[in-house]
Amino acid sequence: MKYSPTDCQRPEVLNKNLIKGKILLCGYSYNFVVGTASIKKVSETAKALGAVGFVLCVENASPGTRFDPVPVGLPGILITDVSKSKELIDYYNISTSRDWTGRVKSFKGTGKIEDGLRPIMHKSAPQVALFSARGPNIKDFSFQEADLLKPDILAPGSLIWGAWSLNGTDEANYDGEGFAMISGTSMAAPHIAGIAALIKQKHPRWSPAAIKSALLTTSTTLDRAGNPILAQQYSETEAVKLVRATPFDYGNGHVNPREALDPGLIFDAGYLDYLGFLCTTPGIDVHEIKKYTNSPCNKTMGHPYNLNTPSITVSHLVRTQIITRRVTNVAKQETYVMTARMQPAVAIEVNPPAMTIKAGASRKFTVTLTVRSVTGTYSFGEVLMKGSRGHKVRIPVLANGYSR
Repeated sequence: MKYSPTDCQRPEVLNKNLIKGKILLCGYSYNFVVGTASIKKVSETAKALGAVGFVLCVENASPGTRFDPVPVGLPGILITDVSKSKELIDYYNISTSRDWTGRVKSFKGTGKIEDGLRPIMHKSAPQVALFSARGPNIKDFSFQEADLLKPDILAPGSLIWGAWSLNGTDEANYDGEGFAMISGTSMAAPHIAGIAALIKQKHPRWSPAAIKSALLTTSTTLDRAGNPILAQQYSETEAVKLVRATPFDYGNGHVNPREALDPGLIFDAGYLDYLGFLCTTPGIDVHEIKKYTNSPCNKTMGHPYNLNTPSITVSHLVRTQIITRRVTNVAKQETYVMTARMQPAVAIEVNPPAMTIKAGASRKFTVTLTVRSVTGTYSFGEVLMKGSRGHKVRIPVLANGYSR
């Protein structure tokens, strides 16, 4: 059925005389998941019938179902625990007297609406949401992995409160509302775009790559308590669990707007760099590149992983590979000490171990990766550049080692 009476979406199918002054008990069916029923409509139904409040019972919960708070016009509660929902429904059935046809004679069950719960903050934010897209990045329809890290960065995208069109039809729970609380990449992206605009305002001559670099190299991999960021994942039983996040969950890390305004060093790139990246990607049609760019392919970059990004990803590491990066100093002259660390399966070395860079100058450095053991999975690490003036520049390093 498109409509179920227990969904409480249509007041005309319920008896107002029985409900007035009472708490309306409703069922949270699959219709709420697919969008043909809404909590807002339950609230409107309860109000139209003169109920003092409502309770929505979730009787069947699908793994990963998200129950987000929504604005309602009278007191209401959503019971997401299936066992607790069953307890309440059993109590309702036992305490409700009916005639031989099953028609309700009277309601004997009592309920009380009290104060809300006080939240307990654990300083566990940020976490990578279950719905957040994960890496690795792919380069073709054969799902071959690319030498480029994705995602790039993590930003607030869960339950973001913001202005909403009164005529908005995307979300039934916010129909006619001036503000809404929405989750998704469409919420994280405006955060990044807004911070990028602030960086552009302070540094109007910076390229898009420079702005992106500032965002990425100053991001953090720690939560508010100083512990490694955790990621939500499905467990074997399809329940949601928390695991330690990796660059395939958060990219470079969670955005840090204040630090991004003064990154110290940037990894810049331009048109020819991106063209070189395309031209060195295995299996690319060089004639297609020339057709669309009107430029012949230049393969001096050697490998796609030499694109000057603020991360290093080698999807197929055999024996030893040397990767080059170029940094530009966007602050005063500073001396940077270079350190690198990596999981045991891959050895890492950065050269030079230190470098002094004048204001506005650029310097190259190399990162050498060597396969120690073949594990069949990616090894994660990082290169950290600590400046004498307090700047910290961090880039993640990922490599999947092969014997050949």
